[in-house]
Amino acid sequence: MAEKISYDKAKAELETILEELEGGEVGIDQLAKLVKRANELIKICKDKLKATDEEVKTILESFED
Repeated sequence: MAEKISYDKAKAELETILEELEGGEVGIDQLAKLVKRANELIKICKDKLKATDEEVKTILESFED
């Protein structure tokens, strides 16, 4: 089951991970952890965006009736 975290928090954490990776000071052991966490966060964000898109479509369709 996906972790309960808001889209904004997941995005902020992804940005932090990206900054760490761009800094070039990440060791190989930490690199694997960061990439794994980034993958989890990306999935959370994609799922939330998809759910929001579906919800908005449902709301807009209700106006057409």
